[in-house]
Amino acid sequence: MRRLCVTFAIALALTSAARAEFVARAKDFKCLKAFTPIPGKKFVVYNRNPARLQRAVRIATENLEHKKYPLGTIIQVFPFEAMVKRGGGFNPSGGGWEFFNLKMSPQGTRISGRTATQPAGKPLRNFFGACQDFRCHGSVQVRAYDRICEGHLPPLSLTDAEFEALRADPRCP
Repeated sequence: MRRLCVTFAIALALTSAARAEFVARAKDFKCLKAFTPIPGKKFVVYNRNPARLQRAVRIATENLEHKKYPLGTIIQVFPFEAMVKRGGGFNPSGGGWEFFNLKMSPQGTRISGRTATQPAGKPLRNFFGACQDFRCHGSVQVRAYDRICEGHLPPLSLTDAEFEALRADPRCP
């Protein structure tokens, strides 16, 4: 009987882990300088788990097009928006990604919008007015792998100076 209980407990733990997802909180979004820059890319990557961060950086750096980013990966181009790999059963048509609008101050970050709480029929829009949630471009992301921030997004019509100005982050010392 004891062996049966142990087997059941292990199976239950494995099932829960397989369906686990990462739910980002405001404190997960830090100064962009605290995230890992990707050489040759305009985005930064973060994951609280060092092994998962290393895997995410490898996928981005080596252009491993047929790999998925690990759960808990946060990708940002600008400090006022982010995408987070939640996984689990969240947004299967969008590859498990959740999109965020953020408000920053020297004291920290406040989540001002996220796809998980958007009302039906009201897509989450980013700073530029473009739709950033899975209802607008989820079908582009539905693949056996994650391809983010490149290859399918229209380029921003910003000068290098404008781009850098938008990356100013009041949370950074």
